[in-house]
Amino acid sequence: MSTFRTPAGLALVGFLALSGCATSTTVENGYDPAQYLNRPIHAFNKGVDRAVIRPVSKGYDAVVPATVKHVIGNELRFLSLPGTFVNAALQGDAERAGQTAARFLVNGVFGGLGALDPATDLQIPEPDEDFGQTLAVWGARQGPYYELPLLGPSSARDFAGFLGDIALNPVGYIGGGTTTLLLGPVKQGMDIVDTRLRFGSAIDQALYESPDSYTTVRNLYLLRRNSAILNGQSPAVGRPDIYQDGEF
Repeated sequence: MSTFRTPAGLALVGFLALSGCATSTTVENGYDPAQYLNRPIHAFNKGVDRAVIRPVSKGYDAVVPATVKHVIGNELRFLSLPGTFVNAALQGDAERAGQTAARFLVNGVFGGLGALDPATDLQIPEPDEDFGQTLAVWGARQGPYYELPLLGPSSARDFAGFLGDIALNPVGYIGGGTTTLLLGPVKQGMDIVDTRLRFGSAIDQALYESPDSYTTVRNLYLLRRNSAILNGQSPAVGRPDIYQDGEF
């Protein structure tokens, strides 16, 4: 998943689970000049998770049959593929663009428009690219770290990437843009619930079991974004690091 695949709710910290949730992880040179504003916003987002997102995800898990949840998860991933394809192409990554196109074709034709996932059975990789990563490939620096109300952890570059993803996702232009207006909020809401459910333990550990949840979320977020931009490679052979010596 990409950073702003679900542009509302603290469920975004689910992406941190992909980097592990050891609370001792640190990012010594994360650039965080707005911490005095970020911490109150983090407390607000944490409260929203505690009061709304976490209970809703647990209710969803208890009420909805496992098969239905599986199909919904498949559909959410399927709908993200066009945006991933566009960003892989913009990054000049023909391999990942081809893998994404193959997944979309196979799951669309043989998986009931994404309800099933035969592409995984065929061992077709599932890349995850967003416009924040595209900006990094183009040389944009991370900029300051921010935690945004309801949007969760971000940076100057990733927020610009979030806006870019809205504009670049081909799905949003189906029906003259009515898809974004009518289905966008529904998909976003389901993304939040699905992410919160799948990464529930990791999110709970980061938010409620760490001595300083703000620092934990920030550091894991920055590590996750760095790993996504480098596609799992080391900085020495991969793409430029997203932060360096607190500069941007």
